[in-house]
Amino acid sequence: MSNNSRTRQRDFAHDLVLPALLFASLGGMTWAVRGCSGFGALNGCVFAGVTWGAAWWFIARDPSGRQSRRYASGWIILAVTVGVGLSGARGWMQWPSFFNGRLQTNAPAGRWVPIPRMYGFIWLFIAGVPWAGIGACLLAWCGSRRPTRAWQWALRLACGFGVSYLALFLFNHFPEFFLPLYKTLKAQYMDFESNPNLGRLTNDNRAAIRHLGLYLGFVLFELGRKDWKNVMLILTVGLVNGLGWALCQNWQWAASVWPGASFNFWRCWESSGGISIGIAYGLAYYLVNRRMSEEERALQGRGLANGRLSLEWLIVYLGLLSVTGFFFVEELHGWWGAVYFDLGGAFGVGYYLLSRRLPEKRLAGPPEPCEDPNLERLGAYLGQLLGLGMSIRNGLKGWFNIYKGNEEYWDGVLWNIAGPLMLLCLLVILARILLRPLPRNFQGDAFPRAYRLIWLVLIVQNVIAQLITGPLSSWQEVAFSIYYLLLFFISATILYHFHYTKLSM
Repeated sequence: MSNNSRTRQRDFAHDLVLPALLFASLGGMTWAVRGCSGFGALNGCVFAGVTWGAAWWFIARDPSGRQSRRYASGWIILAVTVGVGLSGARGWMQWPSFFNGRLQTNAPAGRWVPIPRMYGFIWLFIAGVPWAGIGACLLAWCGSRRPTRAWQWALRLACGFGVSYLALFLFNHFPEFFLPLYKTLKAQYMDFESNPNLGRLTNDNRAAIRHLGLYLGFVLFELGRKDWKNVMLILTVGLVNGLGWALCQNWQWAASVWPGASFNFWRCWESSGGISIGIAYGLAYYLVNRRMSEEERALQGRGLANGRLSLEWLIVYLGLLSVTGFFFVEELHGWWGAVYFDLGGAFGVGYYLLSRRLPEKRLAGPPEPCEDPNLERLGAYLGQLLGLGMSIRNGLKGWFNIYKGNEEYWDGVLWNIAGPLMLLCLLVILARILLRPLPRNFQGDAFPRAYRLIWLVLIVQNVIAQLITGPLSSWQEVAFSIYYLLLFFISATILYHFHYTKLSM
């Protein structure tokens, strides 16, 4: 076999097979946990998002200042954590019955009407596209080919939220296009008290359409900017997962395949849904994040190097921080969340002022690398703090709920502990970057302990998965514990392989 053939096989394995297997393994565990005790909705999706984001960042990055892959920034951890988290602020419980030919109108009373099964495929596709795709949108922002000016950031956000509100307008004014069998069930849709499931279906469909609008708006901006790799990344993740979720059918087929089986088919569906998202990200990684040619690296370097720290950077930073805070402050227990985001804003102002007033420590050699290493470290550390902080607190809440009960009581107790600890960690991160900054043109490895960081994420998330899988007196729960261990060994082996490969570079 020629050297070129071996190189192509090696690149195929490292750019598609192993990333897809890694993201699928992580998704199989994290998305199953997403719906367990202590999690759900945004909190559960943050659990999955930080794990995928950290894994993508780790396998993509080179141990040097100049990266060979387009999407390798430390900000990816925070971007995927926030993006996947935002996708979780909605439900899907009303659609599975469509696959059984039933539209529930009042499930406790046993009332339903017949509906074609095709509606199940349609709505799982509509739900699946943005559920994975919004995280891909934010990931794409970490590797845009050209620097993004403040007005372009404003236009990018306006496209996303503008199309989202347009979708809401259309939903409210033309419900017959978005609510199944609306024309024949209009009277029931007007009476949610007698038909509570139709009320929940209306809420779920409305949220799904709004999220799809947000996703399509972000795609529209990248199309207008002609950033084709960003477009391919976003569309690949969204469309592949939409198809994957539709084909999974919420595992409604399982009862007929294994009649009489006593098993947690719903968690099987959750796990397969996470595997679908992982495969979508793995395919996107192969399509857009292979090693760049020297010409591509030169263009990428010039584009990012022009984004020097300026007042415009500060405006963009504060704007994105405010948008993120709008969605996350309440999930961070309100008062604590406000403190965290206020400190983040104060850091941005302080970092900007210090960079303008103090002489910049520089190294001899080429000009600035593609990205300010201090800000890249900030993105990576904040992503881990947000993702792991929320995951640990929610995981412990789930454990107390399973084994001690009284979830509301333990929720307050855990915030009294987690709130100050997360604040302390945030202060340490910000102080370290301000007091021990790297030179702006630093050419070395900004993350010499990257292997420890990814192991921290992997171990913490898997320990949480074991904690909330119970009680172990149930064989169904034991089966999932064993399943999670298998996925842990698969993902750990792949990450070790990538680490070993980086050492030999």
